[in-house]
Amino acid sequence: MNLKNNKMIKTVFASLLLLTISIVSAQTNEQYIVSSQTLNMRSGAGKQYEVITTLSQGDAVTLIEKSDNGWWYVDFEGTEGYVFSQLLKKDPYSGWKKTNYESGVTPECENVNPQYDFKLDNYLRINVGSGTDVVVKLMKKGYYGDECIRIVYVRSRDTYEIKNVPEGRYYLKIAYGKDYRQKIVDNQCYVKFMQNAQYEKGIEILDFNKIKQPNQRIGNEIYENWSVPSFELSLDVIVTKGTKPTFRSNDISEAEFNQ
Repeated sequence: MNLKNNKMIKTVFASLLLLTISIVSAQTNEQYIVSSQTLNMRSGAGKQYEVITTLSQGDAVTLIEKSDNGWWYVDFEGTEGYVFSQLLKKDPYSGWKKTNYESGVTPECENVNPQYDFKLDNYLRINVGSGTDVVVKLMKKGYYGDECIRIVYVRSRDTYEIKNVPEGRYYLKIAYGKDYRQKIVDNQCYVKFMQNAQYEKGIEILDFNKIKQPNQRIGNEIYENWSVPSFELSLDVIVTKGTKPTFRSNDISEAEFNQ
């Protein structure tokens, strides 16, 4: 009797194991984007279920589980639910991590070692106009090659200051757009905007070297006097009629921006 019971237990355990394996094998990390103007995410596989949230065209989702009835279980920025699969298309940029940074944040995957000189009270103030976010690279000119010493993300309609810049001569690389993403390939980090992307390299040189001024006398003491340059930059891809852009630049490729 006991032997028979043991066999039954083993049979049930084997069935549960097979069931678990079949569920896991159905899961995937494939990326899809919404192809319709809007797409409802529901609590169950069908239109009769409650709408959890509504996605917009171009939103990216991660496929968790497929089903034969056309309703797929997906993840959208931490929210999981069911969407009708015919309103999705395969994301051609699968593998690019979608990230929503706040202004002033250094993108995590950038291969940049930020450099500061806290003895210098200087700054590069960046004013961003409407309609676009930007990523700004502060490039230091060097005898043996140029080096990116700071990189920041600044959102539309925000202002941010890159402070305590070491002495030297610099220029800027700037990426404009919406839907920022990043990806590591062969240990090199690449960044891109998926919508309205534009990449530029500044023409002007920003000279952050201190400038010697006439010495100052205070009482019987004479002190050296230096001016510390700072700069202000206004960025807007939309220039209104009658105004001139404040940032002179040349267009560059996405690949050159990522160098």
